[in-house]
Amino acid sequence: MWGVKHGGRGTASSRLFVAGMTLALLTGCREINPEFMPTTSGDSTTLAESGTVAWTGPQAATDAATVTGSTGGGTAGDDTGASGGGDCSSPGQAMCGANCVSTELNVFHCGGCNQQCLNTHVCVGGECTLNCPPGQLDCGDGCVDPAIDPQNCGGCDGMCGPGMFCVARTCEVACPQGLATCGELCVDLATNSAHCGDCGHPCGAQEGCVGGECLLACPVETTVCEGGCFDLSRDRDHCGDCTIACEAMALCDNGKCADGCASGTVRCGANCVDTATSKQHCGGCDQTCAASQTCDGGKCGCMGGKMLCGIVCVDLNDDTKNCGECGLVCTPGAKCKNGICG
Repeated sequence: MWGVKHGGRGTASSRLFVAGMTLALLTGCREINPEFMPTTSGDSTTLAESGTVAWTGPQAATDAATVTGSTGGGTAGDDTGASGGGDCSSPGQAMCGANCVSTELNVFHCGGCNQQCLNTHVCVGGECTLNCPPGQLDCGDGCVDPAIDPQNCGGCDGMCGPGMFCVARTCEVACPQGLATCGELCVDLATNSAHCGDCGHPCGAQEGCVGGECLLACPVETTVCEGGCFDLSRDRDHCGDCTIACEAMALCDNGKCADGCASGTVRCGANCVDTATSKQHCGGCDQTCAASQTCDGGKCGCMGGKMLCGIVCVDLNDDTKNCGECGLVCTPGAKCKNGICG
């Protein structure tokens, strides 16, 4: 849903966004994915001050001395969400502190105990992998949008000629009518959240650009409190109501402050979560799905018949980089139709 107008250049969210983007550019990460940059305010998502620091999610905030995770299961009211106690003999699992965790999926113990991924990454097969938003590609230096990036137009290393622009994955000599020139990009100032209303005017992490104005864009399951988006059913600082905060050691479960989690949910840091559906805790605490995936039955997967190639969900029927199978690239000029290059 669309909410409060945040159009001024001097808003706190804009300043944080600019700071995060500036630091990310200096360190080589060209895009920040705010979906996986949670702060310590419950389970709401706000832009962190840096795109290159380790995770600062609810689990890390609650258990600062020893960051722990889970492979799922757990019991109602379990403070850690650990599964199976000391039995941790399954492949891909290890005892990290008091918990059995999946070192193949856990962002705090990726590939081994206490090996944290950056907050722009997910853990896939025990390796921290850059988590690009849907529609963007990891081209080595960071996430890029092949629809507008003149250095990677149509795909990685698809460089346009000097002075040319990338428009809809094709190199053009000039920006089409209706699009503004912002540096080397052709931009719709009415809808572009990085250049909203004017070049270099970014919206905040929870905002979208509508008609050239930055508006708070909260998911349907959240409520606007103090200029931010919060899930009142499980946010301990806004539990059941914007004005209700739970005590220090209490949790927020179904909109009520409680000492433990109800049956069917697991404590992950400061929140009670359903590990069967949570993208941030899919199948266990701190097991984050890729941006293009959903969590169903405690497993990350792709929707609409798409296949996961790396960490990107693609349609093998029409993807020229993954035609018929992951990694099968069509020759230049050829198209992928029904999984066959031609």
